[in-house]
Amino acid sequence: MIELVLSVGLALIMLSLGLSLQPTDFSRALGQPRALMGGAVAQLILLPLVAFALLRLFGLNGDLALGVMILSCCPGGITSNVMTRLSRGDVALSISYTALASLVTAFTLPVVLSLTAPLLLPSQTLELSILPLSLKVFSISTVPVMIGVWIAQQAPGFCKRNRQKAEQLANLLFVLIVAGTLISQWSVFTSNLKTIGPTLLALNLLMLAIGLSLGNLLTMPTEQTTSLSIEAGFQNGTVGIVVGSLLGPDLMQSQLNSFSLPSAVYGVLMTVTIIPFIAWRRSLPSLAASPQAEINC
Repeated sequence: MIELVLSVGLALIMLSLGLSLQPTDFSRALGQPRALMGGAVAQLILLPLVAFALLRLFGLNGDLALGVMILSCCPGGITSNVMTRLSRGDVALSISYTALASLVTAFTLPVVLSLTAPLLLPSQTLELSILPLSLKVFSISTVPVMIGVWIAQQAPGFCKRNRQKAEQLANLLFVLIVAGTLISQWSVFTSNLKTIGPTLLALNLLMLAIGLSLGNLLTMPTEQTTSLSIEAGFQNGTVGIVVGSLLGPDLMQSQLNSFSLPSAVYGVLMTVTIIPFIAWRRSLPSLAASPQAEINC
């Protein structure tokens, strides 16, 4: 039952994301090779590598460690687009990053897990078949985005009228899913917070810093560098929670397994760390008050 509720909640969040997109959002990054390369390197390569390196550094293994790797493969979401706007970053680029990452997650996530699971769970046999997992992730994350884009094309007036409501609903569902995960796993959360908290906080701060450094290295404009940093360090924890629930062999009707917990904890931590980041980026004199592209829906 809990798996069904989570899957439906994630599908609605990704549908609302699709409603905010246009086909041009998927191709915009292709016309900006430096920005595209920066986003691909940060999200698809560096994020999983940094996560795995931190797990080794802190000596973490087991279900929680694999949960961190699940999180590292998750794309951004509507929340990252909102945070980019508040930080005066390039919102259009942020949407492009989110759109592209949402499409490829169904393929990259199972591959990363298949490579790291034997190392992080050496004493367990995890039934992890790449194709079935890819299809599940594709059906609950990528397909709703594509449906949302189609609706936005067919009914632009409806989309425009309900953009803010869809965004608010997505953020509310995100909060409810994160809170529900923490409540259902409260004993696990409190007993493991000292174990996984430093790793997740380090991952968040490192990826924000790596995004900034990579943007500067590629001589990207300040607004684009801000977008890259947020997309690298602000992940869609709902995807991680749902994927974790799909993997857990001990999933009960009223409780989630510990594969999902790191994504829920990260959802809280990144909300706290993003506040000073937003204040800092907004204070930069180089960030002109030029109008940024709004979410299209």
